[in-house]
Amino acid sequence: ESLKYLVLESNRFNGTVDVLESMKKLTVLLIRSNSFSGALPYALFSETSDNDNVAVDIGDNKFTDVLPSSFANMSNLVSLIGAKNS
Repeated sequence: ESLKYLVLESNRFNGTVDVLESMKKLTVLLIRSNSFSGALPYALFSETSDNDNVAVDIGDNKFTDVLPSSFANMSNLVSLIGAKNS
């Protein structure tokens, strides 16, 4: 629950990322170039401090859903890369 950085780039991981629901204090999520699918959990990043910059790279996966609406209210989101998804 206190994990702040998760880097799993360029692996062959697949499936949904529901497990991220409990990682509310993440500030860096780099999961580019896998085969993750489904949707990002709504509560992701929900407990990050406004002082923590948040960086997200979910590019080159198989995500098909829209980003959670909570992302629109994140004043601390400094980088969001989501290119090359289904």
